[in-house]
Amino acid sequence: MPILREININYMFRHTSSNIIGRSLNSPELIYDVFGYLRYEPKEQFIVVNLNNQYQIMNFEVVAKGTVNQVTLRPAEVLRTAVVINAPAILIIHNHPSGEPQASIADIKFTEKIVKAGKLLSIEVLDHVIIGEDSFYSLKADGVM
Repeated sequence: MPILREININYMFRHTSSNIIGRSLNSPELIYDVFGYLRYEPKEQFIVVNLNNQYQIMNFEVVAKGTVNQVTLRPAEVLRTAVVINAPAILIIHNHPSGEPQASIADIKFTEKIVKAGKLLSIEVLDHVIIGEDSFYSLKADGVM
């Protein structure tokens, strides 16, 4: 008997100490406030935050988990949930377990690919924030994107 796979989307809830309900997630400082827990993760995690037209959080997804110094994924995996839920904008976030949040050349090139793919799908990529041990790095704030 042939088997047909059905897509099923589940929401899980996470408590946060940040008061983000009803607020636009429009600054790297606020992003760090909400997702700063990533500084404690021993392996890289890549998160996509799906935003509505007011840049408020619709949801977020841990798209990939990697090793201590890299995570591997495709732009399609980054944009998949935004397409499914019709999100007009996203933020991308990942951590550097080394503690140093500076973007690598690979981080910059991958961000460029995501921005380009997002434009084709009319999904705005607002920022890519890298979480370090005691600080963060915003590609947008640094003028990289």
